[in-house]
Amino acid sequence: MPLCYLAAGMGLAIFAGVVAGWARYWYGYFVLGQGVLAGLFIPWAAVIVCSTTLTHRKTIKKPCSITLVLIFFACFMVAQAIGFGMAQPWFDPVGWLGRVIQGGTQESIWGITLLGGAVAKNFQLGVNGGFWIFLNLFDLFFMVFFLLVGINSQPKESR
Repeated sequence: MPLCYLAAGMGLAIFAGVVAGWARYWYGYFVLGQGVLAGLFIPWAAVIVCSTTLTHRKTIKKPCSITLVLIFFACFMVAQAIGFGMAQPWFDPVGWLGRVIQGGTQESIWGITLLGGAVAKNFQLGVNGGFWIFLNLFDLFFMVFFLLVGINSQPKESR
């Protein structure tokens, strides 16, 4: 695979990660929205970049697809932290993460606050601590699920 394709895919993942981190900081966190979109975007970018030529009747995974997905996933997650830092008045994404986990600040969850009623009242000020960790791990589970499902493992002839 040419290096320029790898660089283009990494650039695309970094751009998407910075935009996702910036939007998440300023507009709030949409549980499952970000994880599902990123989980679908990253394998799509890997399929675009990775060569689709496999020998006939071969159903093993493409040698580069899982590697590319992991590289793009790492680029996306690091770029998301950078996007968090760029959105803040001072660049401190790791410090912000520590403050949310310890309860010093909160992250708004706008997908839940739009529901209205008693549920919205509980989430209007945002979440932090253990429940914030749970929601992020829940979202990460779906992101990884869609990453793994999105990897193409069969040639076009057998689909």
